[in-house]
Amino acid sequence: MTKGCILPRMVARTALRRPAIVIFLIVLGALAVPSAASASARFHVECPFHHFNHSDPIVFPRVKHPSAGHLHTFLGNKSTNAFSTYRKLRHAGTTCGLRADKGAYWFPAIYKNGRRVKPTDGDFYYRAKTEPLSAIRPFPKGLKIIAGNKEATRPPSTKIVGWSCFGSAGTARQQMRDCGNADVKFLVHFPSCWDGKRKDSKDHKSHMAYAVKAGNGRHKCPRGHPVPVPELSYSIRLPFHDGRHVHLSSGPFYTMHADFWNAWKQRKLRQLVDKCLHGGIECPSFEA
Repeated sequence: MTKGCILPRMVARTALRRPAIVIFLIVLGALAVPSAASASARFHVECPFHHFNHSDPIVFPRVKHPSAGHLHTFLGNKSTNAFSTYRKLRHAGTTCGLRADKGAYWFPAIYKNGRRVKPTDGDFYYRAKTEPLSAIRPFPKGLKIIAGNKEATRPPSTKIVGWSCFGSAGTARQQMRDCGNADVKFLVHFPSCWDGKRKDSKDHKSHMAYAVKAGNGRHKCPRGHPVPVPELSYSIRLPFHDGRHVHLSSGPFYTMHADFWNAWKQRKLRQLVDKCLHGGIECPSFEA
């Protein structure tokens, strides 16, 4: 066979290989990009309003009307009060769309024009904040967490508390704004790193920490709080359209804070963390 016959065949084979090579490089490039899966890895439970109460079972346990306390808005677990225990929460009912979620969720009562208001919607998101995703552990049973500061003297970072409008995403601000025909909503983001030892602490905060930047858009847990857990975020819709004549039972709007007491059915919580967060996917919502 002459060289003239061999050369066209070699060119043809090279041409046939090119699409496969291109596809391989595209796949390889996708794998090499820093994982953005944590942005969409989440599950969401809707838990409507249930009751108002002056109790705060984390800060003032077994005190029915604490003198230093204020009225709270409770969602999720139907039994939450000053005398709550993990066992009592586990055996109570829930307003949540997923019955395995017996978690207790609460925040200060909100007033508009002097009238106390009930939240229209309560949505609770469990997200993967840190990487690797496979390292995230479910909350330990009975874990207590507080986010925000009831004694704040100015608005906190929107990474902790933000105000927005229902139907908008990624627009949280430090102050309430006029939402036109849309309802006001607020967001509270809880710390996603645990010290691995305590389920509560004297100040109810030092056993937890917020994740820190690790470069390339990634986050990691700080050394003193090495155990990554889901980032819990409240998204609460309110029945008014602007921040005029609004105050909280704890004070001005910037004193917004929120509490969480984990009373999930641990088996179901582990399943969701494994499927949604470890799997890097957004799971279907559990609507009430």
